[in-house]
Amino acid sequence: MDGTKKTHALMWKNSGDRDSLLCLMAFVSYTVLSHKFPMRVEMFELNTKDNSCVDHSNRVINIDANANTTTTGVVIEAVTAALREAGNPSSTHHGGAIARGIVTDACDAVSSLVNGSSDETVTFTSGCTEANNTVLHAAVTMGATLVTTEVEHPSVLATARALSSQGVSVSVIGVDADGVIRLDDLETTLACVDRPVVLSIQSANSETGVMQPIAAIADLLEGRTGILFHSDAAQAFGKISVGVGRGAPDVVSISGHKLHAPMGIGAIITKMGEDRIGPLVHGGDQQRGRRAGTEPVALIAGLSAACSARASTFLVDVNRMRKLRDRLEQQLVERVPNARVNGAKAERLPNTSSVTFTGIDGMAMVAQLDAEGIMVSQGSACSSMRPTPSHVLLAMGMTEAEAFSTIRFAVSPLNTIEEIDTVVATIARLTRTMSMFE
Repeated sequence: MDGTKKTHALMWKNSGDRDSLLCLMAFVSYTVLSHKFPMRVEMFELNTKDNSCVDHSNRVINIDANANTTTTGVVIEAVTAALREAGNPSSTHHGGAIARGIVTDACDAVSSLVNGSSDETVTFTSGCTEANNTVLHAAVTMGATLVTTEVEHPSVLATARALSSQGVSVSVIGVDADGVIRLDDLETTLACVDRPVVLSIQSANSETGVMQPIAAIADLLEGRTGILFHSDAAQAFGKISVGVGRGAPDVVSISGHKLHAPMGIGAIITKMGEDRIGPLVHGGDQQRGRRAGTEPVALIAGLSAACSARASTFLVDVNRMRKLRDRLEQQLVERVPNARVNGAKAERLPNTSSVTFTGIDGMAMVAQLDAEGIMVSQGSACSSMRPTPSHVLLAMGMTEAEAFSTIRFAVSPLNTIEEIDTVVATIARLTRTMSMFE
């Protein structure tokens, strides 16, 4: 792949026999390692956001924060308090009033991290996958063409495939060698569409951390009618500036567990007055009719606490993550032969690194690091259990061998310099002994 290909129709390929063999190899490796080196999950620090006084000498090191962040003490306290005290938000009694207060406060907390939003524009979902599905299904009611990119999260690309099978017109745009969409290609694609458009372009990639030019895209769309601009901001939320409305997407989707909140909670945040997105879940009139069903108050309380905590220390947290990320990359390149940082020329999230270790079996490296109490991954957690080469890396022009030799690292503010140094030293040691690809 030369990185210059134009927009093309949506195409899908079935896995081959090689994937089945790799699945078997992964299962055997996991079975052996999990019995020989049991996880030390009990060593996670859960008490507070400030872990500076914690003994880290015998804890699991989570450098896979883009998959899931460690839930903090303030979040756990908010969840347990809601479980103890809150009722059904639709109830008129005291317990219902407590629950409604929690939901209202959470809307404020979420909107505090999204410029141009308000508490009235937040709709809670079970996560970013549901949020993405809800927004993309607007293409059906709008009679629209869905336009997206090759490097989106599986929740977007799988939904695009499903909508395509239902007769929705879908166009997928390629990216350059750094994983960034070309604005010329986007403009050409939009010029060829003679109907409404749902445009879905991620804010930042979960595997590489590469950020898309969201503000430039919004400027390109200025004055054009019939376009619903959506951005999957699951990884960007709480790490970079995210907004809706003028100079930003019409709607963004977020996920709580990327920000130390519990798994199972996310949200759709729209600009004021946006009414083109219908409910995916029908039933009662909860959340102003935007999503039916009793709200998961305890999970919402956890998301609220996580957002409030990040809003209060945003710049400190971002700077800390960037310093840790830069230290990791610098030392890996210096100490590990043939280590290469992907997307290094593009703007990236402050916490994410995609590193190719040429000639190294990435799956084996992830397993061996896991056995030593270090959590990393090869790609999106929603697809990494399947040993197929990353669609993101292939779209950037890598070979399958390069993709299989690539590992994703993602730090959070809970990580320490000592942990980063331990990770680098462990990888440097392992790469000296691991067998190479033939």
